[in-house]
Amino acid sequence: MRSPNISMESKRELVLFLHEFCTLSKSLPLVQQLRLFRDLSGEGVFEIVSDVLQSQDRKIVSAGTDIVILFLNQDPNLLRSYIVQQEGNSLLGLLVKGMVTDFGEQMHCQFLEILRILMDSFTMSGAHRDVIIEIFYERHLDYLVDVIASSCPSRSATRTSPNSAVVGGNTEGHRIKPEILLNVCELLCFCVVHHPYRIKCNFLMNNAIEKILTMTRRSEKFLVVAAVRFMRTIISRNDEHLIRHVVKFNLLKPIIDAFVENGDRYNMLQSGVLELLEHIRKENLKPLVIYVTESFSDQLMKFEHFGSIQAFKLKYQQYLESADMKLSASVPDMRKKAEGRGLEKEEEDYFNERYSVFCFVIDCLFCLQYSFAECAINDGAIFCS
Repeated sequence: MRSPNISMESKRELVLFLHEFCTLSKSLPLVQQLRLFRDLSGEGVFEIVSDVLQSQDRKIVSAGTDIVILFLNQDPNLLRSYIVQQEGNSLLGLLVKGMVTDFGEQMHCQFLEILRILMDSFTMSGAHRDVIIEIFYERHLDYLVDVIASSCPSRSATRTSPNSAVVGGNTEGHRIKPEILLNVCELLCFCVVHHPYRIKCNFLMNNAIEKILTMTRRSEKFLVVAAVRFMRTIISRNDEHLIRHVVKFNLLKPIIDAFVENGDRYNMLQSGVLELLEHIRKENLKPLVIYVTESFSDQLMKFEHFGSIQAFKLKYQQYLESADMKLSASVPDMRKKAEGRGLEKEEEDYFNERYSVFCFVIDCLFCLQYSFAECAINDGAIFCS
């Protein structure tokens, strides 16, 4: 397979043979399976797979992804070690690019599964744990976010047809299926859950959340629902910085706009937005409750027949009443402090007066001792003659 003189037909047959060979290995005991896959990895099987994934033949590309999944199910660290040791990290890039390429036959779902297993923080171990995540976020995350942003219409543009959208620049003019965009959004939600700190830094610096929410402008309802689910995943982290970012950049506006445009149609979009607001209320996310109510109260007014909207508004009123009670409670406290200061002043004057009398008595006794004729006190001073 490494021979430069091999024909395409022979190469195709060898790839299919390798796929069948790896599949049959599942009949071996687990220890022998692991030994076999480690030997194949040492012989350069991932280099062969990298070459296969660049083929235009969909059948052998599918065989290549199946081989990768077999390795991942056996020991994901074998592939992770290879990606980390690669200078150009071409295999990881090919997997990411394959996810947004229309190979047909739902192959983009296979690429999604491969990337999920690779990025699964619960199965990562060893020195490569942080390195593989860093490579993905530094070199490939922005690419996936841009694929979504460039596949969605601008605010001024009309919505695209439900069949496809042209991606400018990032995929060389290829058409991206809505199902592929859905998988990209699912991968981003997965990253939010598994790498909350790392992806938060990217979101705060590059304003990627706003780009992903452009899916609310698509005509396909399941993509709009995916955008709502993405925002729900972000808010479920209960991260103070992300919540402040959402409020600062008015990032719930696309969600509310889509909800209002949907009207009274009972569907997944309506349920998803109502559940998002219910989560904000139940989790007592005060900044978001105040932001939503004060920014979108006019738009949500016609949906007050929903119990979740009524409860949301009631929560906002409770915040206002609580703030008023604190303000009114602070006034008596100030009076008490003033009265306390007045009492302290009276006590101070009282003791100062008593101290002056005490000093006068002491001085008088001193004068009597030395036979002074008269003693008098005037403004705290002692006069003796």
